[in-house]
Amino acid sequence: MKKKLIVGALLVAFFAVPVAIKLNARSAGREAEVTTVQNLQIHPSILATGNLVFRQEVQLSAEVIGKVAAVLVKEGDQVKRGQILLKLDPTVYVAEVAQQEASRRNAAIAIERAQINLANQQRGLDRTGQLYKAKYIDISKYDDAVHQVDLAKVELRASRETLEQASALLSQSREHLAKTEVRAPIDGTVTAVPIKIGETAVASATGIAGSSLMTIADVGSIMAEVNVDEADIARVSVGQQAKVFPAAFPDQPVIGQVESVAMAPKTAGMGQAASQGRTYVVKLRLAEPKIALRSGMTCRVEIVVGSSAAKPAVPIQAILSEEIAATGAKDKDAVKNTSYVYVVADGKAKKTTVELGLSDDANQEVTRGLAVGQTIVVGPARQLRDLHDGDPIKPKKADAKVAAVADAATSPGAGK
Repeated sequence: MKKKLIVGALLVAFFAVPVAIKLNARSAGREAEVTTVQNLQIHPSILATGNLVFRQEVQLSAEVIGKVAAVLVKEGDQVKRGQILLKLDPTVYVAEVAQQEASRRNAAIAIERAQINLANQQRGLDRTGQLYKAKYIDISKYDDAVHQVDLAKVELRASRETLEQASALLSQSREHLAKTEVRAPIDGTVTAVPIKIGETAVASATGIAGSSLMTIADVGSIMAEVNVDEADIARVSVGQQAKVFPAAFPDQPVIGQVESVAMAPKTAGMGQAASQGRTYVVKLRLAEPKIALRSGMTCRVEIVVGSSAAKPAVPIQAILSEEIAATGAKDKDAVKNTSYVYVVADGKAKKTTVELGLSDDANQEVTRGLAVGQTIVVGPARQLRDLHDGDPIKPKKADAKVAAVADAATSPGAGK
């Protein structure tokens, strides 16, 4: 009997002591991190990915076919507009020019022959006319002479047209010869020289071997081109601030600004189904970077799309939610999500329903339910989940990182 009593007492103690400790702790008050509702600048943003590109970049390709005779520059060289960069073997085109010059000379000689013939036929017509007036010949002889003069005039016009054609072909041949010297179309820096001496340059834009000679760019001006999903493009406009995170420098963002927004969606590439979703190209002007950015680098961009006006806001971790039955719903199983926070009033936690607005990674705007200056519980997260309405609270100041006023518009906060 005594053993049963002892076992019973132990069981009661085992269950009662933790409960008592818990009740005592609750009555003594929980230590919780708190902060106050503040007017903060909310900077919601959208994410996009893309590449860094030089603002002005030109890929040179051959306009005539020929073997590369000389490459006069190398990667990294500074070049001026009009400077000769590369030479093709001109032998074929020199011969073509000589041939067309000879053709033009022949056309000029043919004109002289036609002019002499016309003058001769005109003299014959004059003599025939005098004989016809004197009744020494009949009308048919006179008509033949007129006909010969008309033919001579036509031959002269034909010879002149032949000369024009020969001149045009000569100009074309000289243009082909001139294009054996590839010149710089802009001032800039040579960024790539894929062609080598002895290789054949091909006049093509299809990307086959020999079609690309070199690339010149203005390396002093770099920008970002990113693809924004069609669901977000309506919120993007010229002038919005952004942060650009190059893949090579993920911890050194560059401040940017939206410069242009494409009016038409980006064309789907090879093997990309149109049903995968449309994207629009957005170009961003970058501030003077302090890091070595290069064209072609991939980047992640956060474009700030919200207002910079200060609004009542709380740290995101202070917001809790629950599902409750929807009032007036026909479906008895209908529920809706309700957001709430715990306000500290008279040393106790008071569950307060709130309505939310914009948010970023740090803060959440509260449009209804709270006033600036009220104290709310923000953590720790586990203790916040176990908190109940009316629980005593021992306030502990939250870390400074919980609710910091956002930077100015020129330094937008991290995106959501």
